[in-house]
Amino acid sequence: MDYDVGIYHLSRQFFTAYPYQQFPEIERKSSRPYSCLLVEYFDDLFLCIPFRSHIRHKYAYHFKNSARALRSQSGLDYTKSILIKDLHYLDLSVQAVVDPDEYKETMINLPRIVREVYRYLSDYTDDLNGIQKLHPKEWQRRYGKSTLPYFNDFLTAGP
Repeated sequence: MDYDVGIYHLSRQFFTAYPYQQFPEIERKSSRPYSCLLVEYFDDLFLCIPFRSHIRHKYAYHFKNSARALRSQSGLDYTKSILIKDLHYLDLSVQAVVDPDEYKETMINLPRIVREVYRYLSDYTDDLNGIQKLHPKEWQRRYGKSTLPYFNDFLTAGP
């Protein structure tokens, strides 16, 4: 499986385009930047998977080898992933910095992370496009607090 990846912060332009009032599931922290693993999903469509400190569900990659993970269940949260077509939504003016142990674990487990997030997104698009509908309770469990419904326009034509 070929893919391009990087770690970035989302820009102010992104948060202006996606205000909290309309998009409450998009994580916002005024005290620190939104750091994410950016994975090319399809041609000009990128998936931004946020690094989060506290994840209590299974739709994520949970870090195991960092001090922060032992304290707070940190990881990459697939449910809060954002789809980006406009690369101006990435803040390229500053290098994104994440916990060194979590960065190392991310790079070691990158094939698994990409496979899992693609599967999470594929199940969502299959339901969205009527290919394989999920039971309403299963959909709610997986996607009820997800950011993916905000990006349905990107996904109906999908890969």
